[in-house]
Amino acid sequence: MSRLRKTAARSTGPSGIAGRLRRRAVLPAELAASVPADGRVLGAVPLADGDSRWAVATARFLTVLGPDGVEVRRGWHEVEHGRWDADSATFTLSWTDDSKPLLLKVPAQIDQGERSVPVDTAPFARALRQGVESALVHTVSGQLPSGRRVTVSVRRDADGRLYTTSNLTAGVAGGAAPGEQEALEELFRRARDGVGLPTG
Repeated sequence: MSRLRKTAARSTGPSGIAGRLRRRAVLPAELAASVPADGRVLGAVPLADGDSRWAVATARFLTVLGPDGVEVRRGWHEVEHGRWDADSATFTLSWTDDSKPLLLKVPAQIDQGERSVPVDTAPFARALRQGVESALVHTVSGQLPSGRRVTVSVRRDADGRLYTTSNLTAGVAGGAAPGEQEALEELFRRARDGVGLPTG
């Protein structure tokens, strides 16, 4: 099931809401201006010391910004799994296609203005989790004749359209033996039927 595993946010320094707001690292205005229009920014974290790169979460998209503008922009429906590793301070996102996982390493603090401020990962982690979960509509799991476990999901893309996909890579799905292919097609049929999509 596509979801962001629960994360433990870093301490934001002084106790109290006012202290957190004063000291939290903030997406620089010049980079915020490059975020594609998609409502307000729900969470953002720096990816390198010095404000040079940030990952930004909005309602429908994950965007990675760098000195030259947008480096990555992908919809939440494209995320298969999300994971936060507190030991390495890294978000790892795997995709529903064959793309390499995206690693987002977050520094503990950055220099902004004349002082060093801590980074609060909680808003970004929460936006990631909500984005991925909102794009996942329905899932069906089963076992192919070979013993391979497969999950077929119905997802909602950034334009609100529903579509089906599986956790198999395109090469594996396309090269399945006849018996395997029939079992896979049955899983797709069950997934579509579960949300009222055409099954023919």
